[in-house]
Amino acid sequence: MKIILRISFIIALFIQMEGLIAQQGMFYQFKFKNETKLKGHKIYYENLTNNGDNMQIDVNKILQKQMSFLFNTYAGISKKKIQNYISWTRDYPLFEKVNTATEADVVVGGHYIIKTYVDIEEKLAYERQTNIGGAIPYYEIRQTNTAEIHLVISYTYKDQSIYYDTIDIVKAYERKPKTKYVSLEQLLEKCQNTLSVKSSELFRFYTIDHIWYKFPKVKSKDKALKQELKDAGDLLASGEIYKLGNLYKRIYEADNSNKTAAFCLAICYELIGNYPKAEEYYAIMPDFHAKIRMKENRVLYNYLISIREKLPLKDF
Repeated sequence: MKIILRISFIIALFIQMEGLIAQQGMFYQFKFKNETKLKGHKIYYENLTNNGDNMQIDVNKILQKQMSFLFNTYAGISKKKIQNYISWTRDYPLFEKVNTATEADVVVGGHYIIKTYVDIEEKLAYERQTNIGGAIPYYEIRQTNTAEIHLVISYTYKDQSIYYDTIDIVKAYERKPKTKYVSLEQLLEKCQNTLSVKSSELFRFYTIDHIWYKFPKVKSKDKALKQELKDAGDLLASGEIYKLGNLYKRIYEADNSNKTAAFCLAICYELIGNYPKAEEYYAIMPDFHAKIRMKENRVLYNYLISIREKLPLKDF
């Protein structure tokens, strides 16, 4: 399965090609990395139990932060200079946080333990042998500081089946001459930073890529539509994908032989996540690169409906 979520900041660019002006937009493309165990739309997070006495790292705070990122990313919350166009994330979040375990499709829970310890070992060593006599023995004290975090994360589904993920982090420092001392507190901080990274991988099922979409120049015999086409570049530059898609749709409906308008309309459908419609209009003017993308997008669509069965699709 592959998933591509586009949260796009458009950069408009005009280039000359054989006397025609084409508009290009760069989009941030999120591709599927691996399937998560969040198999369901409604998620309940149950604080992990601390099975030890060490409470120096707030494990639940870190995991809740990752869950919040999950809910916000797929709920249409835009970041600065980044616009989210995918229809099902704008108004209908892919994942939804619920307040009780009974109403959840997946309950995330589990337990963890944090350990710190210091090992001090006395070892016999020898000085270098000299011309005067043999090597002189002496005892060398070696100290090793260690910090560990071990997590077992459970995913309980409505049918009471359970799956598990584990995270094991160990940071150690052996004290040696002429090396900077690393305390247990510093090792715990390193463990905490590593946990933030590793926990994000539990729920993040995509990698980030970049892709350029090229809109070929569209012509129209209709005077009013021809006038509106003059603003197509500005609509692309400002991220008005719904307005741009509506324009290309009206042009194609006015002239069904206008394959270029159909192709541009297909791009707009792809950008808002209506992949079935995008496939329909790409078929009118086939393109190799679009065909490859739509193969991935169709897998995306199938993956999304496995999480949320009724996936709302918007139109222009």
